[in-house]
Amino acid sequence: MFNVLEGGVIEPIKWGKTNFLPDTSIITLDETSESLYLWHGAKQGLVARRTALRQAESLKGHGYTVGKSILGRDLKNIKEIDARKIGKVPEDTKMNEDLQLILEKTFTELDNFVITFQAGSDSKTLILKKATPAPPPTPAPPPTPAVAPKVPATPASRTPAPIVSKPIIPANVASEYDEPEPLPSIRTESKPAPSIKVSTSDLLTDAKVAFVICAVLEHFSDIWVSKKSDGSFAVEMMDGPICQFSIKEGAKLNFTANSFSNINSKIKLAIQKKFVELSKLL
Repeated sequence: MFNVLEGGVIEPIKWGKTNFLPDTSIITLDETSESLYLWHGAKQGLVARRTALRQAESLKGHGYTVGKSILGRDLKNIKEIDARKIGKVPEDTKMNEDLQLILEKTFTELDNFVITFQAGSDSKTLILKKATPAPPPTPAPPPTPAVAPKVPATPASRTPAPIVSKPIIPANVASEYDEPEPLPSIRTESKPAPSIKVSTSDLLTDAKVAFVICAVLEHFSDIWVSKKSDGSFAVEMMDGPICQFSIKEGAKLNFTANSFSNINSKIKLAIQKKFVELSKLL
């Protein structure tokens, strides 16, 4: 278990649920589920959460060295949990429930903040893998040269006559091959560039996504926009999320239930009004 400090420095900490505070980002390596859990407290801002995510991605890719062993090298995915979304967003709620089950298991402390789950806790023991370099690849044997079979010559076979090519004469040297008149120029026909067809529905979708972002930027000068795996878009500011929306078939805009819940209602109405005005341009 790691605490992500200010500036992106991570420090290993003693295992326990007491580490999960509103102003912390906690990383938990679990080799049993082959997952890395990244938990953000409710007071963690956008910059702190993005910094912690970069550290989590680094741990997932390289693991954590403990003595002469490496912990967490075989982790498959990162499960990022935002405490503000627990109970509101099903995905975050489910991941938090899985994390709580891990934290409630009976465990035994080892050296260097590593723990192992005791027998009967419905979990395998954490495995430390030795950090031994991979053996060098075995060179492939050289290919056996192929020998073409000899074909006996027959009386009827003849050696083909050599092909005589026209000698290349520099332009400034006179020769019998000089043309009395200048050679005609070769005209290259220009081919039109292939047209790229874009469907009208895709253009409408892109336009409405841009309209939402423009409307939000009228009230917040520093925002973060990310596209989720389900195709929805999340807009956040330094103090937390602003809204999350998706564009369905027919270019219909849908906001999630918790969108605009942390901002002033007047700003929410102004953003929605601006979106409607921009949509009239289509």
